[in-house]
Amino acid sequence: MDEHAFKQRIVGAIVLVALAVIFVPMLLSGGKDRDFIDADTVIPEKPPALKQIQVLEIENPVPPPAPESETRIPVDEKSPPEIRKPAPARTRPAPASPKPEAPATTAKPKPAADTALAWAVQVGSFRKQANALALAKKLKARGHPAFVEKIVLADGKQSYRVRVGPYVKKDEAEGVRKRLRKQFQLKGLVVRHP
Repeated sequence: MDEHAFKQRIVGAIVLVALAVIFVPMLLSGGKDRDFIDADTVIPEKPPALKQIQVLEIENPVPPPAPESETRIPVDEKSPPEIRKPAPARTRPAPASPKPEAPATTAKPKPAADTALAWAVQVGSFRKQANALALAKKLKARGHPAFVEKIVLADGKQSYRVRVGPYVKKDEAEGVRKRLRKQFQLKGLVVRHP
């Protein structure tokens, strides 16, 4: 007999013996092994304290994000100048002795979470685009990465924010804010970016 044919017969015999070892006990047991239950396993009942726990469903666990009250538009020297509508002509004469206006109070920003992706130092907010661009140019000349954003509020008012940054770490932005205060006497404000 040929050696190759002999190897094939031995492999075939091993396969048949393996199949017999697997399937013969299944055939002889009559399917009793299919519904195998381990009689030694004991699952304890729930403790009474767990039965008294009530599950409360929370309708809105996370408050929805506040609607965007402002629109940000990047501005640079190449941006078109601001277009202002002329003030309507007054029909009444102005009062003779106007009361001095109190300085505009700015609302304190909400404390920023430390999970922001980037930080910037806001150094000014202007009504006129030219003033904001002039400050940004002055900051850039001294090596600070300054930029201007046009902000359009929900009520249609516009302002131009001058910011320096962005910085990855809040501590880094805080250090820049302190340097800007020394160099330019600007009270900066560390804010999230964008």
